Amino acid sequence: MIERMKWLINKLNEANHAYYNLNKPIMTDQEYDKLYDELLELEQKTGIVLSNSPTQNVGCEVVSKLNKVEHEIPLLSLNKTKNIYILKQFIGDRECVLSLKCDGLTTKLEYKNGELFRASTRGNGKVGEDITHNVRTYRNVPLRINDDLVVVGESIITYDDFEKINETLEEKYSNPRNLASGSVRQLDSKICAERNVRFLAFGLQNSTFSKKSDDLNYLQSLGFEVVPYYIVNKDNVEECIDKLKQIAEEKGIPIDGLVCTYNDNDYANSLGATSKHPKHSLAFKFDDEVYETRFIGVEANTTRTGMISLTGIFEPVDIDGVMVSRASLHNVDFFEWLKLGKGDIIKVRRSGMVIPQILDNLTKSNTIKLPDKCPVCGSKAVIKTQKEARFLYCPNDDCEAKLIKKIVHFVSRDAMNIVGLSEATIEKFVEMGFINSVVDLYSLEQHKNKIVKLNGFGVKSFNKLIQSIENSKTVNFANFIYALGIKNVGLTTAKTLAKHFDKDSLPKVTQRDLLKIGDIGEVVANSVVQWFANEKNMQLYRDLINIGFSFKIQEVKDSPIAGKVFVITGSVEKFKNRKELQKLIEELGGKVSSSVSKTTDYLINNDVNSSSSKNVAAKKLGVPIISEDQFLDMIKNN
Repeated sequence: MIERMKWLINKLNEANHAYYNLNKPIMTDQEYDKLYDELLELEQKTGIVLSNSPTQNVGCEVVSKLNKVEHEIPLLSLNKTKNIYILKQFIGDRECVLSLKCDGLTTKLEYKNGELFRASTRGNGKVGEDITHNVRTYRNVPLRINDDLVVVGESIITYDDFEKINETLEEKYSNPRNLASGSVRQLDSKICAERNVRFLAFGLQNSTFSKKSDDLNYLQSLGFEVVPYYIVNKDNVEECIDKLKQIAEEKGIPIDGLVCTYNDNDYANSLGATSKHPKHSLAFKFDDEVYETRFIGVEANTTRTGMISLTGIFEPVDIDGVMVSRASLHNVDFFEWLKLGKGDIIKVRRSGMVIPQILDNLTKSNTIKLPDKCPVCGSKAVIKTQKEARFLYCPNDDCEAKLIKKIVHFVSRDAMNIVGLSEATIEKFVEMGFINSVVDLYSLEQHKNKIVKLNGFGVKSFNKLIQSIENSKTVNFANFIYALGIKNVGLTTAKTLAKHFDKDSLPKVTQRDLLKIGDIGEVVANSVVQWFANEKNMQLYRDLINIGFSFKIQEVKDSPIAGKVFVITGSVEKFKNRKELQKLIEELGGKVSSSVSKTTDYLINNDVNSSSSKNVAAKKLGVPIISEDQFLDMIKNN
């Protein structure tokens, strides 16, 4: 049943993306409604609602600070070993669960009356931070289940997502764990929502099951994604270690070892704990093999944000069956500490079995100097300090590397969705002088005679490209805003901006205007205002607008509910489903959120006397609870 729900969610979300973002429906309204109603029925039947379900509209929230949360049951760290003999000694003659030790942020989820009540970080084990507003945006966390539980797991960002997200950030993170930690601690949940943080459950507090494997199976049945694991004994543990390493690499899950826990819950709990570690589990840390090789040189690359990334090149070395010859040098401080020179003997490893790292330089000849120029435009490089580390930047706004990355972003699927322009093609067009700005994309036709002669191009592919460019002139205003590449403005924030401003009012927006919108915080507001305050950006914006785009914007009618925040719960009678009611509210300028908070204006529930968690929260906060009939009375003149 859960697998069917997940399939329905993926199919419906795919249909929503095709309809709203691409303007290319992949199913009829009748087909969509049939699948939607099936999903709704399954959610009501099971009592389980996943956070990425289209039946939900998880509003993003801005908090002023992260409140402290005291853990009734301490979240202790684990004792650890790198010795396989000690691991086998720990297992003894017992059955254990061996699972990935994910390298992220330990997170606790609390469910009351079946609703996600609170989420918090591990902190120091006794006191953590409240991150409920961010966890509600995770795509794989159930918002509602048919049980009251305390679930413990890890908030992670996969390596693939880390590379994609880090490329868009001006302030870079050195690894997925730091990015996950930084994302989960954001005060503005919109930022976290755009970073695809995932929760992998690894435990259940106060379990009533006899085995830990039963805990994990039960969590899976409720819709949680659980950490990959095997049931092991001392005879098969080494084989399972290799299998789990492979799973982590294939799925891009950052890990820093494995966790071995006794499967018998009664026995495990009877062991108690020291002041620091529970005795039921042991972390097995990888003794990463370190290899020596010869350093060759440094490669510099300029990104869209202007940061010049540094990569160390060395003679290839085989690490666990993978030939490794490159590793990031992270930042200026790390580069200077290594004191690199051609021919130096360096130590390298693959951290967590995935990312190559240079650990040390044994000879430190210090003959390779830090690049002082942008490798693309030749401008004198500058050093900026971000997050207490120094990075190299190109100050030239007209740098070709920045231009190429900006165009790649502009034509991407979630932006202008111009098909047929790979990064290699864009580089070629920039090199040949066809494109000096994203505006020039809309005059590529004048270069037809030269483009059709290029390798890989012909008249047919050229015509397809021109048609795709022409199609992009009819675009959702939200996608256009996202395409501009404003710092900290992802697609979700762009949609919020598109709801409140049009092409004429957006450039004139003030920080005060933006902060009036509940979903936008100071960081995003500053980014938007500063972007439009830059004259070069404004000229680009004017040039793009003059092309003559046809922006698709959902019209908001004047109504008594404009700007009001609603939460819908329970069954509906006057509408086909809750989605239809939600659609009407949004058409009339209202907003629908998934949870009751102090910003909620009305809770719509036909059973006003229900003891559901949403009714309880509404009464506690003084939020009016109204029926569908009362709601219809409010809007009867619209």
